[in-house]
Amino acid sequence: MSGNILVYDAPQVRGIPQSDPAGNIPPDLLLKGIEVIIPVWPEQSPPGEQDTLIVRLTRSGVVEFTSTTTYTTPITALEIIIPIGPQFLINDGVVELSYETKNFVGNPAHSDPRTLTINHTPVPDDLPEPMFPAATIQGYLNCSSNPPVWDGIEVKVPPLPAFCQIGDVCAVEWFGYLSLNGSGTVIPGTYKRIDKTLLSAQEIAVGFSITVEPFVPHIEPMKMRASGKAVYSIYRGFRLIGSSSSGVVKIDRIIAGENLPCGP
Repeated sequence: MSGNILVYDAPQVRGIPQSDPAGNIPPDLLLKGIEVIIPVWPEQSPPGEQDTLIVRLTRSGVVEFTSTTTYTTPITALEIIIPIGPQFLINDGVVELSYETKNFVGNPAHSDPRTLTINHTPVPDDLPEPMFPAATIQGYLNCSSNPPVWDGIEVKVPPLPAFCQIGDVCAVEWFGYLSLNGSGTVIPGTYKRIDKTLLSAQEIAVGFSITVEPFVPHIEPMKMRASGKAVYSIYRGFRLIGSSSSGVVKIDRIIAGENLPCGP
């Protein structure tokens, strides 16, 4: 390595936003492990020589995981993926992820550390399901719905649990299906996520509504014997702290005796 490369950017981890300073590891990654993304360093040893990559996970200065790999230059890949298994993510707390490279004569260069947070506290995943105020008693949205389906679909999030705080974020997700029970493959283009930020005390106490729109592409494909599904998740910063059961609404926009669906 030449002397002008002293410090690399901190490594990235697949599935953890760079914008999360705490590096909260999602529950599913705690169970299956993480993948560290290392951009291949710009200045390699001469062709045919060996460069070494060392990845470390440390806690309070103590190394809990290390991976050492050698590569024959030139390295043509743009990035290298180093897996860290779930057995290294068992103990809760804050750890630091970093890497080091050495060229064929042993000259090192280091990365900045990336903070990661391990937290196995169970996340409630059975919060009350969202509702659809315009649906019939049978759970349908149809050509008689008020407001019309093509003006958007109201999703009502019920009162939130006591652990929610002002400033939490409630993310509502919507999916469309060509089935009546929210099963099968999601219709391409129908998915939508709406983040409700800066929850107020009133919104926590009584709930709130969001509207899925526009009609195209999020609703229009559901014409007959179709459905929409909504779920919501609560985040504190980047950390998931709760999620709901699924709410499903049936959608039928065909009037008996007619061939074309109602709506634009």
